[in-house]
Amino acid sequence: MSVVTRFASDIFNALPDRINLFGRYMTGFGGDELQLDKSTERSLVAGTEKPPTITITVPDVDMEKHVQLLQKAKDHTERLKLNQNPPLTGTFSERTIPTYGPGLPASGPVNPYRMGSADKAVTQTLGRYNAEVTPDTVRLRDTYDMINEYEDPDLVSGKFQPKKAINNLIGTFRNDKQFEQTTGNLVDINDVSGGYNAADKNKMQDEDPTGSKATQLARSLMYLLPVKPKAYEIDYTIQR
Repeated sequence: MSVVTRFASDIFNALPDRINLFGRYMTGFGGDELQLDKSTERSLVAGTEKPPTITITVPDVDMEKHVQLLQKAKDHTERLKLNQNPPLTGTFSERTIPTYGPGLPASGPVNPYRMGSADKAVTQTLGRYNAEVTPDTVRLRDTYDMINEYEDPDLVSGKFQPKKAINNLIGTFRNDKQFEQTTGNLVDINDVSGGYNAADKNKMQDEDPTGSKATQLARSLMYLLPVKPKAYEIDYTIQR
């Protein structure tokens, strides 16, 4: 690695992680020598956790006979007894079910947006990613870009779009206005909100894992810069 590349990587890594990754994207530097904060690493590992499960053995229900008996049942009480004690086949099957306890890191795709309260350390860095978990490491793989079903394709078009940039900023900092990325226009929040007011918008914005003021500033910058950013691959291993 050249001295210049090493120096640039050190500068990026000294920045907050979301700026580090975004800066690498906008400048085309890519993921060379990427180093994330320990707190971000912990959040990314936690994002791979799945509820613990146990395997139990259960008797098989004779469904055909069960349905026939239910159809012949005289009243609700008889149907309830059949549901509580259905006819069995005499065979058994194993079933995996969730159980109580701390989550365990597991390999596979991770979608933090499905969580009840998405961790911003995850949603504002990698977002969705894939994990390979071993007893000693968690290997994270991701393609960093801003191309998905929620983002405006104009962000990465490389076109100079001052109208969208300005209106996005106004919609970010004025609680009575909302930016529509499809048209680039501003609309009155009372016309599109479905009943929530300016205070509600401010609270929702603060809690939004992808729509905070910082991320909206980054989007406005992308509208202004005649740069078509290039996606880069992340292959990052965390020691457990």
